[in-house]
Amino acid sequence: MLERIHKFLEEYAPEGIPFPGTRSYTLFAKSRFMRDFYRQVASEVAVEFRQGKILDVGTGPGYLPIEIARLAPGVEVIGIDISSDMVKIARRNAEKANLSSRVKFMVEDANKMSFEDSSFDLIVSTGSLHHWKKPLHVINEIYRVLKDGGQAWIYDLRRDVSENVIVKKLGEYKYGKMISLILYNAVKAHSSITLHEVLNMLEDEENRFKQYRIEENRHSYPVLKIRLLKS
Repeated sequence: MLERIHKFLEEYAPEGIPFPGTRSYTLFAKSRFMRDFYRQVASEVAVEFRQGKILDVGTGPGYLPIEIARLAPGVEVIGIDISSDMVKIARRNAEKANLSSRVKFMVEDANKMSFEDSSFDLIVSTGSLHHWKKPLHVINEIYRVLKDGGQAWIYDLRRDVSENVIVKKLGEYKYGKMISLILYNAVKAHSSITLHEVLNMLEDEENRFKQYRIEENRHSYPVLKIRLLKS
């Protein structure tokens, strides 16, 4: 049943989250579950990138760019989202964090971004890949705006994971078994991807990234991290 629901949403739902869904998603993004995840991703970014220009694709309420800016004062961060309401929320969150001078948010379609070629040192995206109707279009657009030698890190929840793995990764970590399973099953119904789908995308001959690797998230989440390298 969940698989059929997922396929229906992928076919008919918009790539962005329309109002008023933006407000309910923002509440979820503020949860301990998601805020912990954003902090972990931001810490990974801060270890490898202390300076430069970073783009967050599908930024939602902007929590990831804000966390990156806190941990890496030398970087400039831009977050984009196709939803104007999401961008409005993200800008308000940056103001509350007193980071508006270093974190910018823009309404952009990731399929056709307004940025010049080779604009960014790092491009990140968390939980947005499953929304992309034509993921290769977005991946190749990311390639275009990424600098030579730059990297793109794409994170998304894995749908093809057993409940035993979820309990191990989340339940024994901090959230408890029952809460972990409820959260995971609620999110994966429409916000997830399989390893097979990722491999099909990366192995497509139209993919401009010829160097890439897939990593399991090293923390507590059943998340795939796709590391794309532009040579």
